[in-house]
Amino acid sequence: MNQILAIRVFVSVAELGSFRGAARQLNVSNALITRLIAALEDHLHTRLLDRNTRNVALTKVGSHYLASCRYLLGELDRLDRSVVDASAEPGGTLRLIASSTLALTSLTPLLDGFRRLHPRVNIILTLIEDPVERFEVGYDVGLISGLANPGNEMVAQSLATHSMVLCAAPGYLADHEAPVNLEQLAQHALIGLSREQHGSRWHFTGPAGSEVVRLQPVYVVNSAMMVRFAALAGMGIAMLPSVMAAGDLEDGTLKRVLPAYSIEGDEFKVSLVYPNRQYLPTKTRSFIDYAVEHLSNWRGRRDSNPRPSA
Repeated sequence: MNQILAIRVFVSVAELGSFRGAARQLNVSNALITRLIAALEDHLHTRLLDRNTRNVALTKVGSHYLASCRYLLGELDRLDRSVVDASAEPGGTLRLIASSTLALTSLTPLLDGFRRLHPRVNIILTLIEDPVERFEVGYDVGLISGLANPGNEMVAQSLATHSMVLCAAPGYLADHEAPVNLEQLAQHALIGLSREQHGSRWHFTGPAGSEVVRLQPVYVVNSAMMVRFAALAGMGIAMLPSVMAAGDLEDGTLKRVLPAYSIEGDEFKVSLVYPNRQYLPTKTRSFIDYAVEHLSNWRGRRDSNPRPSA
């Protein structure tokens, strides 16, 4: 008995409720359908289908077996497609979800490089502002900051972890004496993320050890990029992911504040998230490999940090 063929016949009969209908669908004889179902039941030592002159119905065991058969055939079909796809140039539409914090720093150069390498892949990008509690269905892959729970059906691969830094524009520091300790920091105009992304209690490690200070920002926004733009505009002292501020610190448009202090518990983590399946479409696997190669040693780039327009 060809067991895989028998399983396909069983699934077809169960879904159509008819031996004759399965024979038409699979383009084989009624006799072959009957023979394969009988052979499968004999192999399993159980009845899978109850049949009479009018209809065909699944037994209780048959219902459980059907679910497993569908899964098995789906995996076999995916395996076949993966072998075919592996020898072909990636193509189709890649649905990507990404935290907006990444979009203007390294995401655009990444997507440009990937498209140049695989021009047959079209990309639909969805940006999100808020922290992600769980990866949303309907996407092929995600580049997410602060993912709490990818779910059992997803893989979350850490790409990079970046510290947070305090910084301000030279113009702001020229008008307001730069703080030399946390007590003075609390007296400055502060720019921060919303409380859902960052509370009012900030933890620092400095010359005196670990310290906690309560800070009340004068400007709160749920976008790290908007926090950066506000700092560049001279609105106050901001806390930013080091990868986002790197280019600005390098060219002097932002200056470090309290460099002797490090910020605890607010690391900026970037994860690559994708379905937990052994056989991924070539477009998805190619993007994962490309992203890992290019973002594992992610650094901020001056040319990928656009300035807010005047």
